[in-house]
Amino acid sequence: MDRARIMEIWNPTRKEKNFGTGYLVSDQLLLTAYHVVEDAAVRREIKVRRLDLEGRTSWVTAELIWPPHPVDTTAHPERDGALLRIADPAWQPPRAAPVRFGRIRGGDRVPCLGLGFPDAVVDRSRPKRRDTMPVRGHVDPLHAMKSGMLTVHVDSGVVPKGLSAGSNWSGASGTALFCGPLLVAVLATDKKISDTANVLDAVPISALAALPGFAQALADHGAHCVIEDVPGLQSEEYPDSPYPSIAMTPISRKQRVRTVLGSAVAGGVVAGVSVFPFLSPRQPIAAWLPAPVAGGALTAWAVPLFRRPRRSGSAREAARQDLAEIVRRQSSERRRQLLGGDTMAINITYKTLPDVGRGPETAWPHGDFLSIARFLDALRPKRLVITGGPGSGKTLLANELVHQLLTRASYPGPVPVPVGLAGWDTDVPFTDWLSTVMAREYLSGSETKARDLLASGRILPVLDGLDEMDEAGSDQRHAIAALTQLNQFEGPLVITCRAANYIRLSGGDDRLLDCATIQINDVSPADGWHYLHQRAYNTARLAGLEPELAKPETVLGDLLTSPWMLTLASLTSQSDAGAAALRSFIGTPTSTDGLRQLRDELLNQLVPTLCKPDPKGVPQPYADDSAVTRWLRLLAANLHGGTTAPADPGSAEGGRDLAVHLLWPLAGPRAARYAAAGLTLACWLPAFVLLTICLRQCHQLPFPGLPLLLLLSPAPFLAAWSARARHIQPRRILFQRLRSRLGWRRIGLGALLGWVLLPPLTPLFGVAYALAVAIAFTLVFGFGLALSVRADIDRRHLVAGGLPTALVLAGAAGSLVGTLGDFIGVIAGCGAGALALAVGVPLGLRAARRTNGGDPDPDPPGVPTPLSPLRNDATAGLIAGLIVTGLTLYATLNIEWLRVDWPLAVATSLACGLAAGPGFVADVTRQYAGVVLATRGKLPWHLVGFLRWCHRVGLLRSAGTVYQIRHDELLAWLQHGAGV
Repeated sequence: MDRARIMEIWNPTRKEKNFGTGYLVSDQLLLTAYHVVEDAAVRREIKVRRLDLEGRTSWVTAELIWPPHPVDTTAHPERDGALLRIADPAWQPPRAAPVRFGRIRGGDRVPCLGLGFPDAVVDRSRPKRRDTMPVRGHVDPLHAMKSGMLTVHVDSGVVPKGLSAGSNWSGASGTALFCGPLLVAVLATDKKISDTANVLDAVPISALAALPGFAQALADHGAHCVIEDVPGLQSEEYPDSPYPSIAMTPISRKQRVRTVLGSAVAGGVVAGVSVFPFLSPRQPIAAWLPAPVAGGALTAWAVPLFRRPRRSGSAREAARQDLAEIVRRQSSERRRQLLGGDTMAINITYKTLPDVGRGPETAWPHGDFLSIARFLDALRPKRLVITGGPGSGKTLLANELVHQLLTRASYPGPVPVPVGLAGWDTDVPFTDWLSTVMAREYLSGSETKARDLLASGRILPVLDGLDEMDEAGSDQRHAIAALTQLNQFEGPLVITCRAANYIRLSGGDDRLLDCATIQINDVSPADGWHYLHQRAYNTARLAGLEPELAKPETVLGDLLTSPWMLTLASLTSQSDAGAAALRSFIGTPTSTDGLRQLRDELLNQLVPTLCKPDPKGVPQPYADDSAVTRWLRLLAANLHGGTTAPADPGSAEGGRDLAVHLLWPLAGPRAARYAAAGLTLACWLPAFVLLTICLRQCHQLPFPGLPLLLLLSPAPFLAAWSARARHIQPRRILFQRLRSRLGWRRIGLGALLGWVLLPPLTPLFGVAYALAVAIAFTLVFGFGLALSVRADIDRRHLVAGGLPTALVLAGAAGSLVGTLGDFIGVIAGCGAGALALAVGVPLGLRAARRTNGGDPDPDPPGVPTPLSPLRNDATAGLIAGLIVTGLTLYATLNIEWLRVDWPLAVATSLACGLAAGPGFVADVTRQYAGVVLATRGKLPWHLVGFLRWCHRVGLLRSAGTVYQIRHDELLAWLQHGAGV
């Protein structure tokens, strides 16, 4: 109960019993008892005023708007309710939270509270001055059930004396009675069954809601009659467990046997190779080194195969809470983005569609934005499909559901995890795909933990975009396949889909079973005006718009019925020019041309408005709206098939995704890629120059220094070739892989390949050189593969390309510069590992693409952002550069054939770090720099900063590792201009 909403009523047409109590249910609408105002000869003579402890409020005029016809409250006491509209221009409504309505189910007594102005507390010297008296007690739903009324027992506080004629409760009629946060009834009369007048009658809100016109009158004034159940003294919602068990796709026995046999064969190979160095009589002690190293790597590889995940309740609950916190932060940020950088939301309403079979056991008939989480709570089972037209707010409502659930003070239920359906290959079982996505995006790559949480029922999948799984106008086979699998999923579930697509699916009996389906309504004029008014920096700019929204025959009333259009109108009205453009359409009759012109005008005013200084006068970093529009048009013009990558043959334009690591088409088919190749060579040039100087000072030129430089020369050309590729793999360093079976299996693969190099190298160059190469190769190739290469690479092609490359490089190094010492083996092993990755990884990814893997790059673990690929790539380059810098500094200060003074050593080390990190590893960073250079003058130099600003002001939204143009209409306007 909000005391700011309590109203005192005076009916001047009566001489006695002319006072009552009311409650504001919207800014201008007042709920009271009908018998308080039934004798008003002139409806506009009803006076009301707000409760004010200091007596500063004055009476304002109100008029009766419901019921439209007289009511006999003696014959029908359950109809004793009325709605008054405050029409006085001087009225200033209070700022308060929306009112929630409820009903009492079951037979338990429920505590209640109300506040009215009864005769018992009237000032006898000043009859028009009344004080307040609370109604504290409980509602007994089992008393007088046939009457249709609620019986209220006042069992706490002061109770007025019973009178033989009249009642001391008179004046409290119309008091709103609350059970907890829910308004459940309107106080009507007292019952003459007690000497102390402690038993009262009240009209249930659910009874009024069933009468014609009541709910519509509320909706017309921005209040929505969503009736919630009052929680009583009932059994727990989930008597056994809040988490259902989910059937998971088991790991096949064939896969387990193949993995274990592979481990055994690898162990035999490593053991056999480890014996080979005993044949060398020169350094027998070194022969003992391979066995422990290989054994340790093999053990680390094989042990996780036999380890079962922990099933303790505490560990599982801790994982659930960590996941909930990650999703909560992401949903809060996403909510602000969807609301246009604000916290004020449009009150989206929806209705439950009639089920045609296999519907829910319980579902509210309708709901609104603020009650979506409670709507889901009431569902049995908790399975929901959200439908609506384009721009109706489906994604916003689904995100609000996640936000409301996770921001509760206590939420023990399954964690709602939002996932986009567009990335699901339906050939993969749903539980497997969802586990992989959860592990990748939220659980630091731990698929075991993801599967455990999903199998234990602790996940509520919130799947966005069922309609986006297929191209427009197609047979929707992917959506049908998805629904087939989702009907086999036994847990809670939420899906969003465009209404037209879902109707087509339902027509063929392809729909989600055992669920409620809701359809989002058009935004009502009252809700639309409330949103515009609350978000306005200057309400004077909106003069004349309120009555226009209530006229569907005008372009403003016809178009401003969706959250997207209202958001545009709100943003454009923040500037004088935008507000003037909006007001210029007042009175324009609706027509196709009129709607198009208004839509174009809103979009034309959007960017100039966003480029204006904020209300505090702080200028925007991009204040030139013409430049911003030009840059956005260039970005939008290169969108094909969903990303900025080139479209496949036959693909249509219309995608909204902007992948930062695939922006090279902005500069044309070759310019950015070849600029990246030039930057690669520029990164390597200082390293070659300074290494030449070092070798010259150490008298190692022309031999063996020149062969050493020649051995290094393939690296920059290979990196340049990689940087000019059309589809490049963003690098990333995932240290959490060291805790996973995948990571240690890859390190084991690196150890196996390293020791395969021993037999051919040992007879030719000795045990020391061969061991140095093997160990260095294992560290670089194994850890590089484990920490920075995606999971779905084709290993056969990876090994086929990487192992011969490593063998050739190690053999060439031993032949040409092996006389320089054993440290050459370390250098050769590191170079062999890096080149083996550079050659083998693209081959493995290319082979994986042929089996629906390898491309596009998945989101990195953690909470992904559109800048994650670029940031991770730069981080990987920095780490690789620091490692090479350290090795080079050690060599130039301690290795005899390369020792130089420390200034030259430091410069050479930094140059080599630049070459190995940004110049070799960070392909995406170089290609992004190439885009900036190749588009000079066409795009801002700080392109990432510009994209981040567009995201902040609402022109772009984030979806995983891509930005998206905010709406299809905005994309069409950017691509084709006005008149679309």
